[in-house]
Amino acid sequence: MNPRHNLLFEAALDRYVFRQAVPGDEDGIVALWPEHWAEAHYPDRGIEPDEERYRRWVEKTIANGNHPRIVAIDKDDGIVGFFAYSLDNNFSKRPVAVMGTFYVRKAHRRSAVPAILMELGLDLARSEGACAFHAPITSETMSSRALENSFKRLGFAVIGTMMGRAL
Repeated sequence: MNPRHNLLFEAALDRYVFRQAVPGDEDGIVALWPEHWAEAHYPDRGIEPDEERYRRWVEKTIANGNHPRIVAIDKDDGIVGFFAYSLDNNFSKRPVAVMGTFYVRKAHRRSAVPAILMELGLDLARSEGACAFHAPITSETMSSRALENSFKRLGFAVIGTMMGRAL
């Protein structure tokens, strides 16, 4: 590993705590919603935010564990990012992990936080028996190119295109 990367990882491990989300983390995850929403082009497709509905969904999925999240907690700023996926076992002998949401506050993206969240998410999915990991990335977000490159560095290949439109 590049010595610079080692320093970034060491600094991140000194500053941040990484763990699975637990009940009580909902406020920190939902607090990321406005920044995430502002970066996405959801309104262009007729999608209106419903923060309360999102909060209820986050609470439910953390409580029942069917959408595991790894959170990054800054010792001063609280939850600054998370990586979430679900297991799809509808067509294969072993489940396929499918990324749902991956978000890191803009101020923390140049740290090792995104890479650590990705690695921890992949490790957790592997430990849950996943045979593959699919990471749909919407190309409209400001960070989509960087995210795509990060996944490629981890051995991911482009296998499709995500498309959308307002109805």
